[in-house]
Amino acid sequence: MRFRMDFSKLPRCGAKPKVNSARTLPCRHVALKNGNGRCYYHAGRPLKHGLYTKKSYNERTVQRCLINDLRHTAESLKEFIKSQKEVK
Repeated sequence: MRFRMDFSKLPRCGAKPKVNSARTLPCRHVALKNGNGRCYYHAGRPLKHGLYTKKSYNERTVQRCLINDLRHTAESLKEFIKSQKEVK
């Protein structure tokens, strides 16, 4: 005999609709186990994309370090060139 889960007894989202919405009933989707008691649509996993992914954040960090290194190198070259001109 198979075990069948009774989905009607699971906790529900219950998110309320906006004030001027045509919908009047609260959301009846199954709530997630993420602690906030809301469904995927109303408070599920946060979607990270674009500028806020770990990959893009790490790329920006590396680029920032490279730019700073180039600035320091340019400044030291300017100082070196000045010192060479003063020697002559």
